[in-house]
Amino acid sequence: MTRIEQAREGIITDEMKAVAQAEGVSAEKLASDIAEGVTVITRNNLHDIKPLGIGKGLTTKINANIGTSKDKVFYDDEMRKL
Repeated sequence: MTRIEQAREGIITDEMKAVAQAEGVSAEKLASDIAEGVTVITRNNLHDIKPLGIGKGLTTKINANIGTSKDKVFYDDEMRKL
């Protein structure tokens, strides 16, 4: 079962609890955001890493730069890439 499936089923994992504590949010709020798709927890199956939350209401965010220039301005095309 994936994290998003667990969150949607109301299952709060040890990883969710650890990230929630590190971020200073409730595990229930974190699980809700994961279920909604606005927060993720990283994983690497090849390495033992500390769980890290990325997304809404957390300290780590994702930044996306859109590629427009004065010669080529197709804003709608760039937004579809996000």
